[in-house]
Amino acid sequence: MLFIGIDLGASFIKGAVLDLDALCLKHVHRIPFPQFITGIHPLHREVDPTNIVTAVRQLIEQLLPQAPNCAGIVMCGQMHGLVLANEHGEQLSNFVSWQDQRALMPHPSGKGTHFDVLVQKVTQTERHSFPR
Repeated sequence: MLFIGIDLGASFIKGAVLDLDALCLKHVHRIPFPQFITGIHPLHREVDPTNIVTAVRQLIEQLLPQAPNCAGIVMCGQMHGLVLANEHGEQLSNFVSWQDQRALMPHPSGKGTHFDVLVQKVTQTERHSFPR
């Protein structure tokens, strides 16, 4: 049984044909992850989500001929980011990467960074109540 595996990495989007019968990867490909948007605040790390979708589709199109009886697509990623969407799944924001650092910007209250203000709102008991 063949699947296509896609890994959304910070530098590259990698893909391969996963051969479950032979327990191996075949036809490994990688393409660069789309570039960050330029001309925005230097602490903001955003990518146009349509560029990510285009890159993933390109990779799948490269791999499909190698897996004509593909049973499905498996995707994974680690330390990535998010796209805000409405209840219809329509994009409301760019992709915001895990590398984004806007939480380090000064809070308008003057009480430190946005992160500092957030930390002040969470008690030590609340911080320790989450499973690790």
